[in-house]
Amino acid sequence: MTDLLEKVCGRVVGRRREILMIVAALEAGKHLFLEGPPGTSKSTILQAVGECTGRPVRLVTGNSDLTTAKLVGYFDPAEVLSHGYRQEFFHDGPLLEAMREGMYLYIEEFNRLPDETTNVFVTVMSEGKLTVPRLGEVAAADGFRIIAALNPLDDIGINRISRALKDRFTSLRLDYQPREEELEIVRLRTGCEDGELVALAVDIARETRRHPDLKLGASVRGSIDMVDIYNRSRGLLPREGSANPSDGELLRQAAQMAFRNRIWLYETGEKREEEIIDEILARLQRQKKK
Repeated sequence: MTDLLEKVCGRVVGRRREILMIVAALEAGKHLFLEGPPGTSKSTILQAVGECTGRPVRLVTGNSDLTTAKLVGYFDPAEVLSHGYRQEFFHDGPLLEAMREGMYLYIEEFNRLPDETTNVFVTVMSEGKLTVPRLGEVAAADGFRIIAALNPLDDIGINRISRALKDRFTSLRLDYQPREEELEIVRLRTGCEDGELVALAVDIARETRRHPDLKLGASVRGSIDMVDIYNRSRGLLPREGSANPSDGELLRQAAQMAFRNRIWLYETGEKREEEIIDEILARLQRQKKK
């Protein structure tokens, strides 16, 4: 267990406490509920755990179109019409595939699944098996776990998760990481050696999270994109030319592209996303000059 923990921690920046609890829950045979805003390493940690345990991760993104049939599986209609219901004509959905192979079934946006779809999990988690009409009983192999993830701030297109289902999950909340860890993540992901640029991109993301006009700020993904876009745009420009935009304008445009889609305004707010990003960028640059 100690070796596994160290291997997983070696693949993720920070998050040691959270990794410990996630690994402990999965190794203890528990299903897991991960709650947190986008960009808080949920997928990264699960992928690292899967790689270090040798257990594949089957990813599913929740949405209103993910019916029970798509999740569990279905009989091929043409084959059924010609030959009747036979096991070889059944196409496993991600749930049955994960059960048979002992995979981690990782479901993002879990609260966007229809109620009739989530009801399937109650039986699977309680009994470790599922009875499929005309196919029979499918038992979960050792190692099968369900990991559900959601953003608690989402309030559009979501469904309430029943108490009966929640009662079958262990649960962990993840929040944004400390500044030093976010700096390290951006350095590693971009390969950028310009410490001031990395710090500016990280600080913009962190400022959006406490801005009074924003319901939801940006994750570290915005910082990564800003650094990548700015550095690539500079590399594409000719070395000299009167038509070249200034470095300041390139920086502003890179910030706009990286962050404007990642922040969430309150409905009563009067400012646009672009105005808020410009405001944060200008304030941070003024503070740097002091």
